[in-house]
Amino acid sequence: MKKYIYSVIIFACASFFSCEDILDRSSPGKIDSGSMWSSENLAEQGVNGMYQALRMPVWSGSLVGANTNLGYYAWEAFGMTGQTNKSAYGLFSDGNAGNTQFSSVWKWCFTGINRANDAINGLPNTPMDEAKKEQWMAEAKTLRAFFYMRLVELYGRGIGVPLYDEVVTSSTATKGQSSEAEVWDSIIQSLTDAIDTPNFPNNTIGKSGRVSKGVAYALRGKAYLMRSMSLNENHYALAVADFEKVEAMGYSLFGNYADMFKVSNEGNSEMLMVVQNIALQAWADASNLEPQYGSSVQKYCAPYQAGSKDSRGCWNDIQISPAAVDYFEVLVDDSTVKPFNWNDFIPGYNETGYADRMVYFLRNTKNSAGVDLHANITREVNLKLGAISSANSAKYLPSGNEERIKTVYANRDPRLAASIVTPYSSFVGVNSGSTGVDEYIYRWPALGMIYFDGANAESTLVPGMKSTLTSNNSSVLIYMFRKFVTEGLELDYRNTSPVDEPILRFADVLLMKAEALVELNKLSDAKSAVAQVRSRVGMPTMDKYFASQSDARNYVRDERRREFVGEGVNFFDEMRWKTIKETKFEYASRTALQVTGASAVGPTYVWRDSWYTWPVPKEEAEKNSNLKRTPGWTY
Repeated sequence: MKKYIYSVIIFACASFFSCEDILDRSSPGKIDSGSMWSSENLAEQGVNGMYQALRMPVWSGSLVGANTNLGYYAWEAFGMTGQTNKSAYGLFSDGNAGNTQFSSVWKWCFTGINRANDAINGLPNTPMDEAKKEQWMAEAKTLRAFFYMRLVELYGRGIGVPLYDEVVTSSTATKGQSSEAEVWDSIIQSLTDAIDTPNFPNNTIGKSGRVSKGVAYALRGKAYLMRSMSLNENHYALAVADFEKVEAMGYSLFGNYADMFKVSNEGNSEMLMVVQNIALQAWADASNLEPQYGSSVQKYCAPYQAGSKDSRGCWNDIQISPAAVDYFEVLVDDSTVKPFNWNDFIPGYNETGYADRMVYFLRNTKNSAGVDLHANITREVNLKLGAISSANSAKYLPSGNEERIKTVYANRDPRLAASIVTPYSSFVGVNSGSTGVDEYIYRWPALGMIYFDGANAESTLVPGMKSTLTSNNSSVLIYMFRKFVTEGLELDYRNTSPVDEPILRFADVLLMKAEALVELNKLSDAKSAVAQVRSRVGMPTMDKYFASQSDARNYVRDERRREFVGEGVNFFDEMRWKTIKETKFEYASRTALQVTGASAVGPTYVWRDSWYTWPVPKEEAEKNSNLKRTPGWTY
């Protein structure tokens, strides 16, 4: 598929309320809003600027400790399906409305809204083909609705957010919050206007990556669903009707789940809304942030031995949580699945203390004939065994430990292996000097640099053995991304991956439809929608999970946790379901980081009921006295 770089010569200011004029008229190479819409060529630059605003939704400093281009996958760190070992957890503990993450996301949303408003107000006077003008107007209304949806679901729950339909600057942005209901009314009206536009294409499958009428239907259905949940209203039938329209617009499930996230299959029929990425050498240097047309997912989520033709050595600052892995079911036979339970594979595992659980994840020290593999391996394993109780260290199997733990991840939902690097699975990595590739096995403990490539590779120390895959912190064992990550020498540049990032895909539409049907108590129809998603990966959908409304509701939610792991969807799901207290804060306190062997149970989360509504950023409240400060937060 041909990719289109949305190059722009004009940008709305990168942050909202932080510069005197949101359209900087003084900088060379930029033009004012009036001139922008004076011709079709210039107007196209303005429209492209709306799409460029979709990038960098998360402030990276709290997640990876660097100022770089993080995409939607970075939202994993906030949900129950992901985690990070960086300072993002301050968001969950300090209750401070001055946290940079809050102000950064607020500005990101309003930058998109401002650019869309500029197009909506400027395009009517542009001398150009009327059909194309109508299409661009519909695109602008759809994107404005998207940014407002993200804004209200984070900052507006219960209190609303400011509504603007014109371009504003720091001096003219003086509105207070409109009610949450008014904001949803505005979102739905924008999407209805886009849907009613005759020249808005039904889909953009295999084309430019722009939004379409199908996207507008999907977003409006989601708006009805979210509004119903947040305001305790019943618009579920309207949501179902809109979700069904998406399929009529031509969107459908892609055949192979794992292959769907590869460059070779971009623009497929499942992708409704994406951030298009392309790897350019000019942007491969992380210090050069704009316009950052490539994704940084490889650098910040891949195993250490992953890389590209120009370098290797990736970091996994953003990780998959152990809680997420436990949601992937066990396939018993062609018609039967059951929930995963550690005790079914390792009796007594659940009752074993966190520090002692490391015994089950340690690598073999002997081969099948009982011969020691290498003195260094034995030494490192014995050091770990010496740190746990003698009763549990006795459970170690010198020539069968790896085989025992591998059974835990076998015969599971195929999306587990497609999405996540699990212990004792293999990965094709880049060897020393980025000149070739090797197969690595994800063992633990990793024994330091002596087990990387070169003269001291494990295959040299232990003939016939594959080298060990590691994270950038080899002292712990974590679950790493496989989804979006490339193996071998697929990438040209480690810092800029060309893999497109989905914001909305058809599986999401089907599972949101199932949610709405459950709330309507149409459980058989809900089961059918879920079955479409599960059948793709060969997982049966059993009647017993749809025997009651409560069972069905929980099962649909679990299915979303499985289907979208690694995509940055879960955080927003848990927030609208109001389940994040239980799934991240309480569940995490029992099981987080269970595969590290550490005595600690992971980052400390401090729950407060105010968490479900992010605070109006302190700096915005200080500039605009009409903004109500969010209850429960420190200003």
